[in-house]
Amino acid sequence: MTSPPPPGDVYEVTLDPAARSEPASGRVLLFFIDADSGRRNGRQPAQGPFFEPPQPIASVPVSDFAPGETIRIDGTAVAFPESVDRFDGSMRVQAVLDADDTERGHLTGAGNVVSEPVKVQVRRDAADVVALTLSRRLDPPRPTKETPNLRWVNLRSDLLSRFYGRDVFHRAGIALPPGYADPEHVGRVWPTVYVIPGFGGRYWEGATYAHMLSRRGIEEIAPMAVHVVLDPESPLGHHGFVDSPNHGPRRTALVTELIPWLEREFRVARASAGRIVTGHSSGGWTALWLQLNEPEVFGACWANAPDPVDFSAFQMCDLYEDDNLYKDADGKDVPSYRRPMGPEGEMRVAMTVREEGLMERAIDPGGGSGQQWDAWEAMFSPATPDGQRGAGPFVGRPRPLFDAETGRIDRAVVEHWRRFDITRLVTGDWERFGPIVMGRVRLSVGGWDSFYLERAVIRFKEKVDRLAAEGGGWTGPGYINVVPEATHGTLGSKIFQRVNREMREHLREHGWPQH
Repeated sequence: MTSPPPPGDVYEVTLDPAARSEPASGRVLLFFIDADSGRRNGRQPAQGPFFEPPQPIASVPVSDFAPGETIRIDGTAVAFPESVDRFDGSMRVQAVLDADDTERGHLTGAGNVVSEPVKVQVRRDAADVVALTLSRRLDPPRPTKETPNLRWVNLRSDLLSRFYGRDVFHRAGIALPPGYADPEHVGRVWPTVYVIPGFGGRYWEGATYAHMLSRRGIEEIAPMAVHVVLDPESPLGHHGFVDSPNHGPRRTALVTELIPWLEREFRVARASAGRIVTGHSSGGWTALWLQLNEPEVFGACWANAPDPVDFSAFQMCDLYEDDNLYKDADGKDVPSYRRPMGPEGEMRVAMTVREEGLMERAIDPGGGSGQQWDAWEAMFSPATPDGQRGAGPFVGRPRPLFDAETGRIDRAVVEHWRRFDITRLVTGDWERFGPIVMGRVRLSVGGWDSFYLERAVIRFKEKVDRLAAEGGGWTGPGYINVVPEATHGTLGSKIFQRVNREMREHLREHGWPQH
């Protein structure tokens, strides 16, 4: 007689009343780290999701999860890479209650609660019970204190507040250049460099720019301008300053509310030539998007390692031709992230799109993970008809580009994404955008970009070069530059001096001294 299989593993998660006194709705997440590999020493599991290699994740929805209550997470939970019943080995695990609807990250939402990490030994052939207590309530993120050359902006947005039905604020870090506060220069008006952080970056990076601008001799290196570090984050991820049914009127709010307010509060130029926009990665895509769509606002753009600028080369996928995001025509898993190995520059795949998509699904199958693919969907997709794609506290959920379990692409959603394909935008109206690209855009990417972003930039460059060669009479300092052997992470250091020199030259040519 065959004995029944043993009951599966169970994770019992208790909400400590001392950490949160009010009931919570949202999701409880479990993050795991392989405790034997040593690759994540010094990191807490809840700092996930991790790449290289991806680590296990599981989650369940909760509604009115009461203080003192215990919930059970078992094999019925959505999980990556497989059911929690199948986890095996020595692991460190940490639980997170994500009930905040104002921040993307589960570790940045005010009122979220985390447990202490617990080391466990789980076995596939046994029923393990792991107890975790949500005991530490998270405080809202706060930037550092202001300094003589650092200011923080927290300005209520009427447009975004109406969209969300609650108070929403423009946030920015303002780094002031040497001499801004000198009494003999109180009438001097300064140009502005608008900096858009990459994915996961925040406005508090303004402190880094303030430190840079306070260093001795910086007048000979960096552009002498007020640096404004914007905040590209929303509850659904990096919003790209795109006017979106999921994020709200982000671009409109920036150019009609925040920038005019800054130009009233600080001694900065109100001419487009004196406004530079720049960014890296998701911030690079955003900088390019803003320059193309707001040429009366921004006079020059430096975009580095941008997210895909041609959707026929969306990382390793052709959104217009491929049927599946997870596997290619030969049935092989599509890579998403790579890293160089050895002196010959051999590249090793460290994560596939399938792994990335399934990790995001394990965090929130309703599309609210705030991670990369969910963030792109929030930028580019229409909202679901009922405003919700799954359980969650957000205003709306975007319609998914692909089935998170199978990777199958929704062609109707691709049609909606087309309007955000920068190559199609530019080549479709070359008379309008050609002068902007040729005269104002400096675009760089690494030839070994870690996320395969060079493929889209190369296609964009080929089409721009062809149109430029066919005529139009436009010339200018713009360029599209592929830097050999540079990765997503090393590109910035390789082009740092060039970019700063070019920014200084641009400002000097338009009447702003650089000394």
